[in-house]
Amino acid sequence: MRWLRHAVLAVSVLFTCTPAKGGGTKLPRVELDGSYFVRSGKRFIPVGAHWVPAKTAMRWPFEWDPADIEADFAKMHELGYTLARFDLLWGWLEPREGVYDEEAFKKLDHLVALAHKYEVYLHPSLFIGGEVGEAYWDVPWRNGRNPHTDPEMLRLEARHAAELGKRYGNESAIIAWDLTDEPPFWITTGLTDGQAIHWAQTIASAIRENDKLHPIVVGTSGQETSHGPFRADNLAPIKEVGFFSVHPFTIYRPELFPDPILSERSTYGAAFDIALASSAGRPAMVHEMGASTAQYAPERIAQYERANLYSALAAGSIGVNLWCFTDAAPAERRKLPYLRTPQETEWGMITWDRKEKPRGRELRAFAKVVAQLDLSGISAARADAAIPMPDEWAKRQGELASLGITGKEPVPYVSTEDTVGTTAKSEAGNTWLMGSALSSFILAHRAGLKADFPREREGWDKRPVVLLPSPLTSTSTPFLTHVHTDFYDRAKKYVEGGGALYASVAADAAVPDMDALFGARLADTNTATSITIKVVKKFGALEPGASFAFTAPAANSKNWGSLLEVSRGEVIAVDQDNNPAVVLHTLGKGKTLLVAYPLETWLAATPSAFDKPGTELADALYRGLADGVKIVFRSDAPSIEATALSGSDRGYVVLVNHGKQAKRVTVTTTLALRSLKRILPDGPTSVALEDKRFSLDLQPYEGTIIDYR
Repeated sequence: MRWLRHAVLAVSVLFTCTPAKGGGTKLPRVELDGSYFVRSGKRFIPVGAHWVPAKTAMRWPFEWDPADIEADFAKMHELGYTLARFDLLWGWLEPREGVYDEEAFKKLDHLVALAHKYEVYLHPSLFIGGEVGEAYWDVPWRNGRNPHTDPEMLRLEARHAAELGKRYGNESAIIAWDLTDEPPFWITTGLTDGQAIHWAQTIASAIRENDKLHPIVVGTSGQETSHGPFRADNLAPIKEVGFFSVHPFTIYRPELFPDPILSERSTYGAAFDIALASSAGRPAMVHEMGASTAQYAPERIAQYERANLYSALAAGSIGVNLWCFTDAAPAERRKLPYLRTPQETEWGMITWDRKEKPRGRELRAFAKVVAQLDLSGISAARADAAIPMPDEWAKRQGELASLGITGKEPVPYVSTEDTVGTTAKSEAGNTWLMGSALSSFILAHRAGLKADFPREREGWDKRPVVLLPSPLTSTSTPFLTHVHTDFYDRAKKYVEGGGALYASVAADAAVPDMDALFGARLADTNTATSITIKVVKKFGALEPGASFAFTAPAANSKNWGSLLEVSRGEVIAVDQDNNPAVVLHTLGKGKTLLVAYPLETWLAATPSAFDKPGTELADALYRGLADGVKIVFRSDAPSIEATALSGSDRGYVVLVNHGKQAKRVTVTTTLALRSLKRILPDGPTSVALEDKRFSLDLQPYEGTIIDYR
């Protein structure tokens, strides 16, 4: 009977949980109030990482080690986690088509018990086509069928999701369902916008058949910046999708972040992605982020993440789930997928033997800080500056109704841009747009302006400043790079009503009735590649005589400037050939500022552009625009971000040093404040307030939060 004794012991180890030290109570259920997660009637910021065990990797469901798994949960609790995202392999729960493994669900129940015991919410990710480098985790019975488009696969996936909703629809240890990790998944190509929308709607609706509680997200990575089919604008109409996610891996996007990991542009990566996604109409959280110590020094990763965490919080992030919990054990390096992906071996917050790494230390400190926040009545501050995203970029491919097509035209309108399956919406065009938008986003923050990305047909005209960096002013295909022709009619009314409109133009620009809006018009292409811009009239901090030299990164219409003919506008600066380079125009109650060269495109193409000289002119122009805006909190250092999370009579200002130098920053405010406290991991400490300003020291890439009343 020894076998029976061992069996009883194994079951006891598998399913018995003792109370955690200092905890062990049942986790309260979590809801989403449209802005933040809520538990026990209070908003909170969940913090954690993605869990893949060190010794068994993605084989953990089949090489089940309950003692080792519990040790991981105990370590998460020690690190201050309130969240653990993990993978529900489809083939584990459903090893045969339509047949569920009850033993697998017992193991999942055990994870639920551990979540309650160690007070770490579970965030399951369904299906999992790809995870850990290039590896794909298939089901043995797929037989080549496309899981996104095959009707029978869709039926099986919906049934699978509904089964999970049925079994765990009232389970409070689950914080939210992730429909899958980083779709499109499996090795399939050519997925259209419509197919992605249909897949997400099908799976989300299936969960909702039995689960009315848990928020739903689709764990997308780079779908906004790559203009992928699972981008936020495509998911926003699906009412079951409660929030968006971003995976701001700047190290894997050198076309947008041609910088070291520790650089000003890279430390804005998470905030940029959060602002871009959430501007589609749902809150967003950081799902995955980080870097491997097989590639970067541990302390540099910690600094990089620290700045990104605070900057993303200021941009409105509703939670943090870093990649990933632990390094891989040494034995795993000889096995797939780690054998082929050496960088994946050391992505952990801890080492494989559970020793804390610097990034684990920083996440623990961040968790202690955000746990002290009272977010009732608080929301991310409204943006000061809008960078409108073109309707062609935001809309579903093939959608023509919004363009005025009625279907009654005697000769059908056929668009080469909207034909399903077309490649005209090229990656290069989208990268051009994203790079320029990122440059403008950072320049706005350096000027003290919080920027967001309202879609072209939405409320950009409610912001005091509107920014149109090239290629938003362009005319070339793909159409997704520029605003519609009728945008400028609305822009003229916006400026006449008191708005400030900035635009930079390249050689491919086209603006109808331009003279009426900007007091100048396009005359011709300017093919100069060595440019000197000289200030001839004071604007903001720019004084006559100041001179700025540039070299265009490439000789093409994206990087060449435009010759301008000026009528009513005031020439602020000229180029080396005495051509107008910057033109200011007053129109009604507002003003426009026109730049004859694509400064933001140049910055996008320049490695480490924000960490060396070269931004002075752009900085001064953006600050000049900001001078007319009532900015609630403004830092005196361009590299230090000051962004508010605000309520009616209290709030928080998030300060982030995006620079490599320690600085003493002075922050001025327009509010009549009575008290300030700096929230540190060990508790708040008072900050001296004098004449609507306060000062404090920030280390390189340090973030901090000030409680104001």
